[in-house]
Amino acid sequence: GHFCDYVQRYIKQDPNFGETAAEREFNFSRGGYQIYTTIDLDMQAAGNEATRNNVPAAMDGIDVGSASSSVEVGTGRVLTMVQNKPFSNVPEVLESDPGYSAINYNTDYDLGGSGGFQVGSTFKAVTLAEWIRTGHSVRDIVDVNSRTVQESSIKASCMPDGVYGFGSFPFTNDNEGTRGNQTVLTAMAKSINGGLVSMQQKMDLCETFDTAKKLGIHRAANQTNEELPTYGTQELSMVPSNVYGGIDEIAPITMAAAYAAFAGDGTVCTPVPIDSITGPDGKEVPFTKSKCTEALAPEVAAGVAYALQYAVTNGLADHAASAYGTPHLAKTGTTDDVVDNWTVGASTRVATATWVGNAGPVQLWDGSWGRVSTQGFGGLMYADQSIWPAIMNTADAKYGGDAFPEPSAASVQQTMVAVPDVKGKAFDEAVSMLTQLGFNVSDGGEIDSSVAKGLVAASDPAAGSSIGQGSGVTVYRSNGEASPIPDGLVGATGNAAKSTLNGAGFSNVDFTCEAGGKADGKKHRVVASNPESGAEARVTGTVTLTLDCGKNRD
Repeated sequence: GHFCDYVQRYIKQDPNFGETAAEREFNFSRGGYQIYTTIDLDMQAAGNEATRNNVPAAMDGIDVGSASSSVEVGTGRVLTMVQNKPFSNVPEVLESDPGYSAINYNTDYDLGGSGGFQVGSTFKAVTLAEWIRTGHSVRDIVDVNSRTVQESSIKASCMPDGVYGFGSFPFTNDNEGTRGNQTVLTAMAKSINGGLVSMQQKMDLCETFDTAKKLGIHRAANQTNEELPTYGTQELSMVPSNVYGGIDEIAPITMAAAYAAFAGDGTVCTPVPIDSITGPDGKEVPFTKSKCTEALAPEVAAGVAYALQYAVTNGLADHAASAYGTPHLAKTGTTDDVVDNWTVGASTRVATATWVGNAGPVQLWDGSWGRVSTQGFGGLMYADQSIWPAIMNTADAKYGGDAFPEPSAASVQQTMVAVPDVKGKAFDEAVSMLTQLGFNVSDGGEIDSSVAKGLVAASDPAAGSSIGQGSGVTVYRSNGEASPIPDGLVGATGNAAKSTLNGAGFSNVDFTCEAGGKADGKKHRVVASNPESGAEARVTGTVTLTLDCGKNRD
């Protein structure tokens, strides 16, 4: 029902059928057209069965909804359009039975009446695409901690002053046990918000949303908040929380088309529900066909596919693995309070987006209206994890799928960077140098050093070490309470070496023998010192000189 309604609306908005809405309506109703659609009946049947088994048409206490759209990779042909509520546009039916709906949850508002749904972490794939496009690697290391971020750290070339703002915003990870530094690959697989924020801090917010636009991602309906700059448009909200949290309401069919680009060498195709139309005379009738464009360079798409495959084999999208061994890429998404739950993914042949959640506001216990969490309604919050595989396994059995293209070395190999020498620099200057190179810097406190108090004494890893970009570097400040052990100790007599140490301020000097015997500082010579020459130590500490006591000296 909803798919047929979608086909009708698609034609009635097609200028090929008339210049005005009235003309298009007349031609559709009286044209005698034979319309051949793209729907795959096997996939549709599998989707319908899985949806019925996991999501009821209506539930008390929640406006329950589910929608799944599948498109063919590389063509945009719509293969599946499923939802939990059967179609009806009869007012009496809609008023008496909440298990029916005239609204198509799968499409944009103008093609079915839905305002879309927040896509949650499925939007992270867009941020990842921009990460790879700008020359970064999925094995670069990023800070994944929950924290408060300065808005000025978010570059935004299309905004005043070239940054997002001058305030701050806090964010948290879904799993607060997730801390420290992780690879981008792990941050994606485990859907760690902090990792995506760190990635965006190294990119341009405007360009991230430009990439989303190229992928065809847009709001399902016009923005209704008059206070937002996107009011009255279907443009996405250009805010940091979108890059990891997917706060805009988007149609499932839009997300399926975008993920088809990740699986299809970066080519995005507008969804089309029609294969052909013939008139009563048997001649083909022209209609608006899919338009395919390159949204991403093939090597960028391959890098995204690599990371999203890892999310299936090693991450939260493990339910998206094929029963037939067909390679799949996928990403899950859950919005605040578990209102919306998503699985979006693809093989090289078919892309599918499944949403399960709260379709609209319901009256809450206090009389207000709001959206209800899917938690507490049986297995509703996990239903997408059953519906999506049912559709895709049917697609795999019918169409198969190839291995995804190999990603470029640059997108999957860790970028190695040499740690600069920051010894003797002011702490803030050292931090600035290291962060500009992409390192995550931590304060190691003070250590014994001959460097002036308060300046940098050392780093760990040490200067010159080659480590992965984004790795942690600990910076230590000097307490000014150490001196270098002087040179020239080894080979000198014990007494001579002791005199040298005393002159450098080290008053506590002990002798020990290399191989037994009694140490004689006058006769025996130094074979080693602890600490060694060049090392730094407190002058109040003890320096031990090892002598060659077993050898006779004149």
